[in-house]
Amino acid sequence: MNNNFKKQSMKTNKFYLMAVLILLSIGAANAQSSFNLGLKAGVNYATLPTSFKEVKDRKGKAGYNLGVFAKVGNDFYFQPELNYTAFKSEYTYAGNNYKPKFKQANIPLMAGYKLINTEALNFRISAGPDLSYTLNKAEGPLQFDYKKFTAGGVINAGVDIGSLTLDARYSRGFTKINKGLD
Repeated sequence: MNNNFKKQSMKTNKFYLMAVLILLSIGAANAQSSFNLGLKAGVNYATLPTSFKEVKDRKGKAGYNLGVFAKVGNDFYFQPELNYTAFKSEYTYAGNNYKPKFKQANIPLMAGYKLINTEALNFRISAGPDLSYTLNKAEGPLQFDYKKFTAGGVINAGVDIGSLTLDARYSRGFTKINKGLD
């Protein structure tokens, strides 16, 4: 077996193990708090940011995400998530057009506050770190090397109507996704 494949597989397994332990420990530590689990699905729109002047005609593309979330607490709450996210972008570099596609495991860890908290309706805001691990090799120029692990932040606003949860969020990376564009 390829040594790089073994290292990559071990990193991926550690990432998933960390996510599962976070979700399980939250439930055990907060047994007296309000605790909810849920499934989520949504659309996203991504553009790869760069200050690299040779990159032209950048275009964002729509993608999707699927995942699970836990919400622990009442007025103040903690909301970890484990998501599978797929997104793509498009740009021109050195006269060639590139369309990298990313598939990531994503873990937002948000703390939030319910502005309105009733049995039938909640309005809430949250923010926190956003960790991502890229599961595939995205297409790009040979000298570009997209990073496997990135960290960022997320700001979220949401509404709960009964058991239906709707969210809108903005995520921003703090680490550059491309080593070649640093």
